[in-house]
Amino acid sequence: MIEHFLFMKHEKKIKKIKKLAERGFDPRTSGLWAQHASTAPLCSCKHREIKHILIVTKTLRNHYLQCASNKRGLPRKKSSRLTLTRSKGEKMDAILNGILSSRHPDALKKQLITKVTENSSKPQPVRVIRSVLQISSSWFLQGESDIAFSEGLQVYKAWAKYNLTTFEAFFDREFLLSLFSFKGRREANAVLLLEVSMELLQRSSSYSAHVRVVEAKAISYVREHPSIDCLNNFVNFLFKFKECLPKGDFVSTFCVSLINSLSLCAIPEDPASVVQYIKSVDQICSLIHNIWNNADSDVIMDSLKAIFGIIAAEETEPSLCLGAVVRNIPEKMIEIIVKYAINSDIDNTRMTTALQRVVDWVQWPTATNVHKWIITFFKNLAAAKKYSILINVTETKIEQVCQKLEFPAVREGALSVLTHMLLGFQHSPEPFHKILPDLVKVIEVMRTEDQVQLRSLSDLLHCCVFLHAGYPDLYDPILELLKGIPAPSAEEIKSRLEESQWLTQKSGSSKYVSKVTQRSETGKTGLFNLGNTCFMNSILQALFMCDSFRRDTLSYQPTPEQPVLAQLQQVFAFLSQTQRPAYAPMTFSRMSRPSWFMAGHQQDCSEYLKYLLDRVHEQERSRQKKERTTEKSSETGNQADKGTQNSTGITDNSANTTNKSAGIIDNSGVTTDNSTVIRSLIEDHYGGLMVTTVTCLNCKSQSSRTEEFNDIPLAFPEYKPIITEEKGDNKEKKEPNTKCLHLNDLLQHYLKPELLTGDNQYFCDTCGSLQDAERKISINRPPEHLIISLLRFSYDAKIQARSKIFQEVKYPRTLILPKDQPSETKADNPRRSLRSAVSRQIERCGVNTQKGEVYGLNAVVVHSGTSSESGHYYTYARHSLFQDPERVMENLAGCTDEDNIDFLQDKWYLFNDNRVSYAQYSSFCSVTQRFTKDTAYVLFYKRIDPQNSEREGVDLNKSIKPAEVDPPLQDRLRQLVSKDNTQYLQEQEMSEQKRASRKRPVSQTTSSWFYKQDEDQGPPGSCGGSSGFDGSGPRFVF
Repeated sequence: MIEHFLFMKHEKKIKKIKKLAERGFDPRTSGLWAQHASTAPLCSCKHREIKHILIVTKTLRNHYLQCASNKRGLPRKKSSRLTLTRSKGEKMDAILNGILSSRHPDALKKQLITKVTENSSKPQPVRVIRSVLQISSSWFLQGESDIAFSEGLQVYKAWAKYNLTTFEAFFDREFLLSLFSFKGRREANAVLLLEVSMELLQRSSSYSAHVRVVEAKAISYVREHPSIDCLNNFVNFLFKFKECLPKGDFVSTFCVSLINSLSLCAIPEDPASVVQYIKSVDQICSLIHNIWNNADSDVIMDSLKAIFGIIAAEETEPSLCLGAVVRNIPEKMIEIIVKYAINSDIDNTRMTTALQRVVDWVQWPTATNVHKWIITFFKNLAAAKKYSILINVTETKIEQVCQKLEFPAVREGALSVLTHMLLGFQHSPEPFHKILPDLVKVIEVMRTEDQVQLRSLSDLLHCCVFLHAGYPDLYDPILELLKGIPAPSAEEIKSRLEESQWLTQKSGSSKYVSKVTQRSETGKTGLFNLGNTCFMNSILQALFMCDSFRRDTLSYQPTPEQPVLAQLQQVFAFLSQTQRPAYAPMTFSRMSRPSWFMAGHQQDCSEYLKYLLDRVHEQERSRQKKERTTEKSSETGNQADKGTQNSTGITDNSANTTNKSAGIIDNSGVTTDNSTVIRSLIEDHYGGLMVTTVTCLNCKSQSSRTEEFNDIPLAFPEYKPIITEEKGDNKEKKEPNTKCLHLNDLLQHYLKPELLTGDNQYFCDTCGSLQDAERKISINRPPEHLIISLLRFSYDAKIQARSKIFQEVKYPRTLILPKDQPSETKADNPRRSLRSAVSRQIERCGVNTQKGEVYGLNAVVVHSGTSSESGHYYTYARHSLFQDPERVMENLAGCTDEDNIDFLQDKWYLFNDNRVSYAQYSSFCSVTQRFTKDTAYVLFYKRIDPQNSEREGVDLNKSIKPAEVDPPLQDRLRQLVSKDNTQYLQEQEMSEQKRASRKRPVSQTTSSWFYKQDEDQGPPGSCGGSSGFDGSGPRFVF
């Protein structure tokens, strides 16, 4: 009854469809057909409904085929009994194609095809079997729909299984070869079809012949199908049919071909496909390792040489998955292949490319021992002294390696590589500084996931901070995150650094390029380290921030007799107006370096400053002497021509050749002899006069000597150094000195009268014999800019070397320089009231001082390290421009802390070679407490002069560019800077074009898997040994 009901329900629709078929229309395109196909399955009786649909579908299909072939109408009578049994002449391929192309739902199509599959067990004509095998294989290889792909293989297997004789004839050599040459969207399915066929034919007589064909075609197949799916399917096939593997001399060729094709398999962009990609790569690598285990070492060497050739080629970018190929190589084999690669004729460029790609393998999650390859490469390259490769690879890849520490799967290998890079790269802090921003996130992740690895990372970072000390602004955030994690001792750090350092350091002339791409947010320009030239950079930045000196230097008209001043002008011009992030003063470094300073060695910045100022001063004096000689010759000629001359109108130039110290100095410090001496640029800004007076204690006679000075060297009275010896967990402190000295204490100690007794007695001309005496130093004329050098390096007889004094000192913002006070009124000297008021208020703040000249702290050069021949220098500085002195004086009475007494604008900067950042006075004051080896060494103070406050009062909160307060640049300097700025913009454009044109594969990152250049702009270097870790004398650097 149900069948009758179903049939009657659709009878009218069927009649209409038949009429359309008789008229030549395909009933499948009819809306009635679609309606029938969509409504028929809605019946509730599933099994009988399906049976009825089979009957109806078969009826309509057969009727249409008959109409299309015979071109005549339907017979008037049709048997009411319909089955799936084919009548003679019907074509099975037409039935299958009809089902596949119908608009039935996929579920219904699968059920219809399953019916056809079930008929495979029944006897069928050979023609029908071959037809089904042909169409089902075509579905599986070329089918556009998923149902063709999924059902095609099932039909193929079923009909082949129950018709082996016919199938053996169907799967002949020609069909087999067609599978190997098949190309298309589903070309990887060809191997799956091969695998099914070979399983069915294993006991057939043709099987051995097929094995030989597969063996012969294996190499060409992997070469012609560099697809991860094709290779994976073929490898799975070879695991099942090991007899199909190439043999003999072809084993090595097959492995090389498989590796070459694997290197071309790009990582998919879809993260969901990456897991399968990794599994496929591991399967392929497993086959290669199995072959290696059963082959001789020559096969392995050939494969490894092929890998090296692939990664050294610059034309293409190989896949990262090659890292999985080498994961199980024995360490002794790693050493052999690395030495082969380094000793080959390959150039440095290709070697660098190869090593960079090996470092990229760190990202691969299953490349478990790739870090051993990298470290072996590094060690052998260092032994071969190929440092340029190591520098290039470390600089370009260290950030990538550091970022991989976030992912547990590759953390161990990445940390090993990072450790070797940082501890081997001891000549420059650049790589370490590049990863500091990434370390914050890395430490936070590892703190919650891996405490053991975090301890190792902490030890590494403490070593780097010790090695590259002198960057407190960079290290403070990292050290804050590492609080609570025990730090290694100094001896442990030194031992580790000695073990890891490269055998030789790079000379100062080498082409080490420091990459600085962004200008500092401060608007200031840094100075490249040209190879342990931080001593020069720190002094230059301090001098540059002395605004009046910078302005007068830029306004000066030098002559050829003044090359050092001319180059100093150029440095100041570039620091002021260049668009580059940092400037490389190579010519200035060469001209201003003392002859006894060895290039590439660290030097004493105080000694360099004195030499630089003396050179500039002496060259200006030579110019003045030459000009006076020329003028005198001209005047002598005029006198000879005229015969008479009023001598009272002529300056006595002969007196000008004497040193100014030989003149008579009055109490105000002004020369009062008849000679006219023009003060030099250095004297105007840094020159002062001091008087040394010796009084005989026997006859009370006095002898005085007046001399110029550019700086005041301050020694430490009765200093007892703090020596800390760390032995395991115990720390022994010897002779602790807990008192924090004040800079005023050192000044008073310097100016304190000294008794000359015993072997140091004074020869008195009046007494005519050696007598006890008292020697006293007094400041007669204070300089505009006061330079104070702290004598922190003293000779230690025990170790027979200069050691550093780490005594902590308080450096006030406002300093009183004691000075001989002449009898004067307020009208005579407007600074008198300022000096008196400031002195009184500072004393009220608890500081022992004397009346004298008022100075404001302008710049501080800090030395980081333990020896003057090693370590690192950097500078804290601010512009020497005044605040409103009247406003300061108004607030002076309420000050209870001397740090609140400040006449200069409180906007500080930290100059650290090419790095410039904002800073605070408090950061400088506490730097020694945070970094015990960092101590102030040279201090610059600006004299506070109310008369000049209006002229120099520029609000730096509104203008931080020196170019806006400096005089216009001279034409020569302006052209130099303008030309270089144009060149810099062109360099930026070319760099961007090169970056945009660089070709890379689809995806080479695995982060998502885990969840003619100007001479003075030449290549810079860096500063080495900046921690004071000085185990073998001076530090040779890049």
